[in-house]
Amino acid sequence: MRLPDIPLRHHRTVRTAAALGTGALALVRRRDVSAERQTGLRAGTALANAGLTWLTGSRAFLGKVGGSSGIDEFLGAFSTRGSGPVRYASTPAHISDVGVLDGDADVDTWWDEQASVTSPAFLNVVTAAAAGAASWALWPLTERLAEAIDAKLPTGVGRGVNAVVNGGLVAVTAVLIDKVEKWADDVEELNYAPLEIELPAHIRESVDTLLSLPHPNSEASAKAVREQFASAKFFVWVTYPDSLYSGDEPVVLDPEQIEQLLKDEDIASIDVRPDESTPSAAPARHIYPVTGLTGGADEGGTVRSGDHAGISSGRLELTLDIVDGRLTSVDLNEVDDEPCADLLSAEALRESVPGTLHPGSLDDEDGGYSSSFEIADGDVEDAVRTLERWPRPDEYTFRADDS
Repeated sequence: MRLPDIPLRHHRTVRTAAALGTGALALVRRRDVSAERQTGLRAGTALANAGLTWLTGSRAFLGKVGGSSGIDEFLGAFSTRGSGPVRYASTPAHISDVGVLDGDADVDTWWDEQASVTSPAFLNVVTAAAAGAASWALWPLTERLAEAIDAKLPTGVGRGVNAVVNGGLVAVTAVLIDKVEKWADDVEELNYAPLEIELPAHIRESVDTLLSLPHPNSEASAKAVREQFASAKFFVWVTYPDSLYSGDEPVVLDPEQIEQLLKDEDIASIDVRPDESTPSAAPARHIYPVTGLTGGADEGGTVRSGDHAGISSGRLELTLDIVDGRLTSVDLNEVDDEPCADLLSAEALRESVPGTLHPGSLDDEDGGYSSSFEIADGDVEDAVRTLERWPRPDEYTFRADDS
């Protein structure tokens, strides 16, 4: 169950309906019906006011300015809730393992995060109900005021002025909201979301080559992964501008927009979502036991350094991640060629007992952050691993775990 709301894509329809509805409601007078029907008119007016209030408080009407009620931010200023680590809504295990694209529990996650008494959707429903109740209670007073105004103006003019003023106020509010959004877009922020892609041919060929090699443990598992890969959809996480923001609604981009998003995006992992009908691989969670390494030598002794990856001096490893028996990602990670030294000597181990601290075992130069390669300021652009820069199949040396 979700609290009712209207997505952004319907904003023109909603804003038009709200303005016209408000204007039309302002034309109605209790003298238009007989005394015995006035209770029904009163109830209808209350319901109409509640509905119009809900429309004007929906995401479709408010746009991006309606993304937060502001209450959580206000309360946070007077509490210590925000002073500790960030905590997210709890989700089933397969969500945290596989990622947000696994949609079975998305509704529950949304409910945990949004369906609270401070969420915009909840407050909109409450406000609409309150507006309906207020309309019912104040109906006699508002009708007397309307009749008093009508009496001072030519016949029909009071209704017309009232309709234009009320409907126009709603329309002007919508225009002001657009102005605020345009002003906010001038200071554009980047967002982060998954983008479904057509897997580039050189990456697909590399994975196909990897999967064509003999599986060291189970041919049945290899066959399952091959079927999953052949049926899968592929996603990469990209940053995108506010101009593409659509709330929770998916946006279908044109080829030029896709190219622009992927042009400079550093991508080291591709999310994979196989068809649910494909068989599962065993064991349920593991790294596929065949990998591809750049930096190997071919039969002629020429080193294949993986220049397409943009890191010609480093070695990269192509791996497949299996979670819950499903292929979940294709990863391209750097390889640390420097073996980790054993920090405890044989002599230190002989003299050590539980509770012994060995502060001299780690040299100062080895402490803190370390990396298998360094990037100079001028090399940052070249080091970005775009999809186009992923290595080609002939740049890998494929090997199994037992080789």
